[in-house]
This record gives sequence, C-alpha cells and structure tokens, in this order.
Amino acid sequence: MMSERINWIRTVYEDGRHNAFTDLRLFRGRYFICFRSGTSHGSFDGQIRVLASTDLQHWEQVGLLSTVLDDRDPKMVEFGGRLWVLGPTRTPNFPEDHVRGSRPYRFQSVAWSTADGTAWAAPTILEPVDNRWWRPRVHGGAAWVATHFTWPEEGREERVILFRSTDMKRWDEVSVVHEGERANETDIEFLHDGTLVAFVRREAADGAGTPFKTSRPPYTRWEQHDQPLDIRGPMLTQIDGRLYVCGRYMEPTEEGTLRDTRLYRVTDDFQLEELAKLPEPDFAPHRQGDNSYAGAHYQGGGELLVSWYSGTSERANIYLASIDIT
Repeated sequence: MMSERINWIRTVYEDGRHNAFTDLRLFRGRYFICFRSGTSHGSFDGQIRVLASTDLQHWEQVGLLSTVLDDRDPKMVEFGGRLWVLGPTRTPNFPEDHVRGSRPYRFQSVAWSTADGTAWAAPTILEPVDNRWWRPRVHGGAAWVATHFTWPEEGREERVILFRSTDMKRWDEVSVVHEGERANETDIEFLHDGTLVAFVRREAADGAGTPFKTSRPPYTRWEQHDQPLDIRGPMLTQIDGRLYVCGRYMEPTEEGTLRDTRLYRVTDDFQLEELAKLPEPDFAPHRQGDNSYAGAHYQGGGELLVSWYSGTSERANIYLASIDIT
C-alpha cells in the first residue's frame, strides 16, 4: 500500500540496466535529475546520465558525463551561475604485487559544470585524492561539502572531512566531522542561524544508528546527537526551518536485515519521525532489494519532490515522487 502522504509516483528512467544514486535540482526553469548508469551496482563501467524536464513528466537526456573509469554517486549544486555535478570516480582493482598483495580500488572525485544545462565543460579533478565528495551546499558565498576519506591501501573508510571552496575547484579542509566507526556517506545542511548539521552514515558502531553532528562557525568543533535508526545513502534537506532525511532504512530482524527507502522529519532533539515509505518495483524482492540515494526539491505549499532508485543489484530504475510534508 502506498503511503498516504505520497501524491504521485512516476518512473523517470528504466532501460534494464542498473540505474542508481540520484540527485534532483531546479536550474534555469528546468528540473534536472542525475544518476549513475552501469551494468550492475558494483560494476566498473558507471557513467553519469543527466536528464531534464519542464513538466516533471517528459524527460530528455542533456548530458552523459563519463571518465574512462567508474563514475558514481553524482550530486548537484548551483554555484557561480552554473550547474555542477560532482562525484567520485573509482579505479579498477590494483593488480597483485609482491609487496602488498591484492590492493583495492581507489577514488578520485571529479566535477562537471554547465551554464545552460546542455553544454558541459570538461571535467575538473578534485583534490585531495582518496576523498569521495558527497552533496555540496552553498553558504556565505562559498561551497561546502563533507567527503569521506578511504585509506587506499586497505579500502577502509574511517573519516568524514568538511571542505570549503570559493570556485568549486580548489578545496580547503576545515575540520574532521567524524572519525572511526567506518564513517562514510555524510550529507550536510545549514540552518538559518548558521548552524551546520551533518548526518553521518557509519557501519561499525554495533547497531548504534546514524548520528547527527552540529557545529557553529567557524565549523571546527562538532557536537554529536545520537539516534538509533541505521540510515544509508543519506539525503538531508532544510525546509522552512525544519530538517528532513531520506535514505535506506536498515531494519535488523531474526531473518536478516530488511531495507527500504523512507522519508523522515527531524525532531527538535534530532530523532527521526517517519513520514513516508517509498515503494519498490515488482521485480525487486520485498524489502531486500537495492534502493535509496535520494535527491529532493521543495516545490512550496507542502509539496516535496523526491528522486530515488529501486530494484536489484543487477537492475534498477529511477523514480520521482510528490510527497505532502504538511
């Protein structure tokens, strides 16, 4: 049964391949959705598709962004009059050598941009290496992003770092948001009073859930607010002074961990109040498929647009929903 708050759901893209990891943005009067398209969730052939629409019903491809490697997890931001798509590029596994043995892949994040939503500039390589960019936010004339650093020799995710940029190309480290506990995908959002909020996915915390972190200018010290739910592929957004989260809810049961995509309102004490559960396609196993990685755009009047993907690790589609958050 569809959640009562969902006004409508539409399939944006399907081609029998694995399409996943979305973001959503309104730019120059058009809606843009970006996502990775590959053979499977873990394949090394990912490319970034960018689709545009004026009516949320008819979508056309306006960009196919690609390096020679595996491009993943694209995120969008408008900065300096341009629409930017940023995301990590993954190398193939390193061959075995006599010193290290088999080495894991590495990441190098990349940014593309366009002034009109159609003509894309050549990609810019983002530094430092081994950091995976997440969703940038604009505040005080600068762009801010939380990256997660992956140790290249072990493939181990351990640290979330806050960076700042004034040109989307050169990034300066501001502070370490979270260290240890396999901290990785982290979304950030600025409140009206300048408080910066981070929502940190972690995977080695013995079921302790996904914490919020808060910081005040100059954003060098962080306070942690624990909450018990395990949310992955997080999207955090601020609407009229309230925070909302969308992501993959991981529910442990005696039969195993169930997962689906859910939208939550954040309470004043940084707990999650469920608003809607987003459905999965018929071909996906119930609550055991591959899903989440949402984007969001607030239309006003209590209507929130949410993009996400759902399916299996071999086949997934891109969806868009209109949700009543009043």
